[in-house]
Amino acid sequence: MKRFYLLLLLTFLLSEGFAQDIPVKQDNLKKITPTEALPLDADSMKSGSVILKLPRLNPVMDMQPQFTPHNRFTMIMPYRTQDSSLPPIQWSGVTSDFINSKSRTAVAATMPASNLLLHSSATLGLVETPWLGKGNYYILNAGANYFISPAFNIGITGGYNSNFGTLPIWNAGIVASYMLHPNMTIDGGLRYLQTGQNNFGLNQSALLVDLHGRYRLDDDWYLNAYGGMPVRQSNNQPQRPMLPMMHTPYYGGSVEHWFNSTTGVEAGVIWMRDMFSGKMRPQPKLELLFRPRK
Repeated sequence: MKRFYLLLLLTFLLSEGFAQDIPVKQDNLKKITPTEALPLDADSMKSGSVILKLPRLNPVMDMQPQFTPHNRFTMIMPYRTQDSSLPPIQWSGVTSDFINSKSRTAVAATMPASNLLLHSSATLGLVETPWLGKGNYYILNAGANYFISPAFNIGITGGYNSNFGTLPIWNAGIVASYMLHPNMTIDGGLRYLQTGQNNFGLNQSALLVDLHGRYRLDDDWYLNAYGGMPVRQSNNQPQRPMLPMMHTPYYGGSVEHWFNSTTGVEAGVIWMRDMFSGKMRPQPKLELLFRPRK
């Protein structure tokens, strides 16, 4: 019992509190330029990139109340090569380093059809604290995105987070993105979380919904609006609180500015429910953003 609450408290204390738009390293596959672009937003249309929504790569961050439940993973669209009849597999790499944690992720993606993207990822990570020592974790994720039109795509995703072998989490969800206007994109999803087998006998689950709107003012400036909440929850031990990732509603907005084609910053305010008082309180949102070169 003490170990459970110590771990939960530790994750709050060590959480970084900011999501990242993660840059990826691409391979050198020769690509054929597609006749039909598959944009998700105005700037991704220019670079031929796509933004995947993957579960957070750091379980320490995943245990805290979140601004958004996803990492935004920017990658270049893979296309069939001229000298191969089979769709190539494009490999990408992600690194995440903080003061007390680090992770390394490999992402594989392929397009068996011009409007179907398949992707999977595997993450290995390490967290080190002065109280509990070193802890290792791994995250597996897979999904598919289907482009109904250049402006609209829908996807499914699922995965497993070992969470140090203490409170593993399964997840499955549906995500979608729609470009209402060349300058306006909305995306969101419905995600189901379920605790795996654990030594505490804890069995919790939640169905979460989230929504994100992004408006392009010009090539360098964007406005963002966020919102999300649980729509259903289950807890076999009512005396224990729901895990933070499963019960925190949030809403707010931010301003996004890109200094150049690869580096930007996002700043704003997000209202989130305080786990102690139960009241909605404002918190700053500040993060650096990166994307592949065009």
